[in-house]
Amino acid sequence: GRRNALQDYQKSDSTQLVVVSRDSSHLTKSRILSITKCAKTCSRGKRLPFICRAFLYDHRSRKCQWLSFDRNSPGVQSHQSFYYDLYQKKDYVRECIVGTGQSYRGSRSVTLSGILCQAWASPIPHEHKFMSKRYRKKDLRENFCRNPDNSTVGPWCFTTDPRPHLRHQECGIPQCSQDFMSSLNPLGASHEILEDINTSVVSST
Repeated sequence: GRRNALQDYQKSDSTQLVVVSRDSSHLTKSRILSITKCAKTCSRGKRLPFICRAFLYDHRSRKCQWLSFDRNSPGVQSHQSFYYDLYQKKDYVRECIVGTGQSYRGSRSVTLSGILCQAWASPIPHEHKFMSKRYRKKDLRENFCRNPDNSTVGPWCFTTDPRPHLRHQECGIPQCSQDFMSSLNPLGASHEILEDINTSVVSST
């Protein structure tokens, strides 16, 4: 069957995000749209002037608001709001990886051995080629663990320890469990159950 675009999002009912200290990274765009089209636009990102991390859906006005930030972004607070539902891209809110973790967008910033990560935009203490602008699509923000070169060790970072042998280190982010993966895809599961019921009805007649 066709994939449901909402499967890529974690839904928080009756939740609105409010920017408390606004800066240039807090971008939004709104339109009256169906919720599925809203999700597809955020996922594809073609018509948006920023990378969409989440969207709010206002059920009263049927308005979709795309966001360049999520609940974990600095300067953002979440509030209960009856008419709004918040949908955040799962890549940005989960703290486990699938495969080599190239799509990991969580906020871990400490290596496996406990060393604080160096900011990607900084050449100190280690100079490197991953200065953020060149690797814009890899989400190399702040000092979060990422896997911009698809390393087999999973997400990693340059460390704040100046010693050469500790230049970079993996972050040891766990693989997502099977339970977690099936919770990411509840629609797929129920779809299969329905198919099973249908086939058993057919075969018993």
